[in-house]
Amino acid sequence: MAVLAVCTVLALPEVSAEAVEALKTTTGIPQVSGFVFIDGKYVPPPYTVTRRGNGIFINRIQVLQPVPWAVSETATRDEPRMILDADGDFEVVEEEEAQENETADDMDDFLFGGAGNSAGGGNREVHAIDALFDDTPPPTRPTREPQRRPPPPPTDTAMTQQQVDELRARLDTLRKNYEIALGRGDIYFFSDGRARVNGTYGTARTLFSVLPAALRTSRTPQELHARLNQGGVFFIDLATCTDLHKNRMSFMQLEERWKQIEADEAAKRTAPGAGRTR
Repeated sequence: MAVLAVCTVLALPEVSAEAVEALKTTTGIPQVSGFVFIDGKYVPPPYTVTRRGNGIFINRIQVLQPVPWAVSETATRDEPRMILDADGDFEVVEEEEAQENETADDMDDFLFGGAGNSAGGGNREVHAIDALFDDTPPPTRPTREPQRRPPPPPTDTAMTQQQVDELRARLDTLRKNYEIALGRGDIYFFSDGRARVNGTYGTARTLFSVLPAALRTSRTPQELHARLNQGGVFFIDLATCTDLHKNRMSFMQLEERWKQIEADEAAKRTAPGAGRTR
């Protein structure tokens, strides 16, 4: 059964040299399975998922930066600096209260593996990427008080080496989870400033059976959206269809990928031992 998950993706700043120096880089193993779209453009496999500093990259394109990295003017190279809240967790402080609350929610999802519903999102679910691959119940999320958070400690509060190591380990787990998901055939849509949509191989198969022809014949994003709905694809919204339509000439690549999907499935059906039960 197709499963979808939606998570907020914000405009991503460049990974700083300080973050790279402190957290180093972890490069994954290329995956020939899975499906990736970035701002409506199909990115063909293989996919190499890399963690560079505090950023997650797919084929050298940054797709996620779950924890911001702030370095004070007085910081030394041996003392990376980040803003910590009263509980010792990472916190982002924005100039506007609404931005602060939204970013703090995203940070808690990353740090505590929580899940919730996005405001005004209907049936959309917000999931931390860890929770998608972890069968154990998520840890209890701290109760959020209705009033504004107290002012954070000064920005020159240094992270200990243990905190840096723990952050690196958690980011590496996140990177690995993306790699595992692509390896088993999951699909991801990344968009700057909008929701990240991902689903299983079944979701991807349904989409690829309809999308190439729909892109080739649709004259507008609205028409593309309607054609996808007619083909049983309902998880792609109009904004994503707008991005896809801007890259509509990729329908030829998508047609080739669909042919490959059909060929791979046919080969599995005819392989020795296929269909046998124990």
